[in-house]
Amino acid sequence: MANSKHIQQLKQGTLAWNQWRQKNSTLRPDFNRGYCRGYQLAGAQLSNSDFHGNDLLKVNLSGAHLEQANLSNTSLRKADLNGAYGHRANLIQTDARQADFSRADLTQTVLIRANLTQARFVETNLSQAALIKSDLTQAILIRARLHRTDFTGANLSGADLSEADLRGTNFSGADLSGASLMGAYCDGAIFDDANLQDTDFTGACLSHPGDALYPLMASQPLTHQQRLLPYGFGDNNPPKALANGK
Repeated sequence: MANSKHIQQLKQGTLAWNQWRQKNSTLRPDFNRGYCRGYQLAGAQLSNSDFHGNDLLKVNLSGAHLEQANLSNTSLRKADLNGAYGHRANLIQTDARQADFSRADLTQTVLIRANLTQARFVETNLSQAALIKSDLTQAILIRARLHRTDFTGANLSGADLSEADLRGTNFSGADLSGASLMGAYCDGAIFDDANLQDTDFTGACLSHPGDALYPLMASQPLTHQQRLLPYGFGDNNPPKALANGK
């Protein structure tokens, strides 16, 4: 169960919490199965905290530090994590429907079997994150960095991945039906056994045997075993989509 002293301290807000945390830097904050619904924690220093099973509905965690925090099995529905730092955080089986993760750093974060329906990941860094079998139905991942992210078996039906960095991304067995990958950078992406029905690849940058760069349209679905070949671009400099295949 949650440490009552830690909960009471957190209730005092970000400024008081961060001052207390600085004086108690060796402690691991324990909010396990607590109730923090609606707390205002923008910019809070919560790295390595244990929020397992906590109720964080509509909590404001924008700009908060959640590096290596345990948020597994939490309720983050409609929570604001805009610009949060969640490197290597644990969000396994988290309910984050309609949560806002825009511009957050979630590199190497584990979101296996998470419910991310209609969640926002605009310009979010999810590089090398694991979203295996997660539900991202109608999620918004516009210009998200998904370099080598693992979406194996995930549901991305109706999701918007326009202009996303999908280099080396694994979509094996994923449902991308009705999803938009318009203008996305797909070098080295894997679509084995993926459902690409009505997926929109208009203007997407794809590599093809012979190193030809071409826009793949929804009318040109990938074959069952096709892999897209990497270009070897630097991680921070994905290529721009080439209009009309030029």
